[in-house]
Amino acid sequence: MPLYNLGTPSQLKSWFDRILRAGKTFQYTANGPVGLLKNKSGLILAARGGMYAGTEMDSQTPHLKHMLALIGIKDVYTIYAEGLNMGDERKQQSLKEAQQAIGHYVSSRF
Repeated sequence: MPLYNLGTPSQLKSWFDRILRAGKTFQYTANGPVGLLKNKSGLILAARGGMYAGTEMDSQTPHLKHMLALIGIKDVYTIYAEGLNMGDERKQQSLKEAQQAIGHYVSSRF
């Protein structure tokens, strides 16, 4: 998931528009929408030129988690590769950390 102008790429927005279907992937109830996907988890791999995770500028992560929760995917893990446009040293360190996080995620899940 690249960060484009503090948001998601238009292709992903279109994908969500295609799968967020009332009566198919979620349903409306008296208490609000309920996701119809059960026992699913999600993984967000985020690549960014700057440092945004955990800041007010990170509008992308909460948005993606809300979209996934709408269809029932509430167990979402996020791995960031940030600072990729902040010099080679920072880029290499961030990629190394992301690779380690992916390895940890895979080993803990499978």
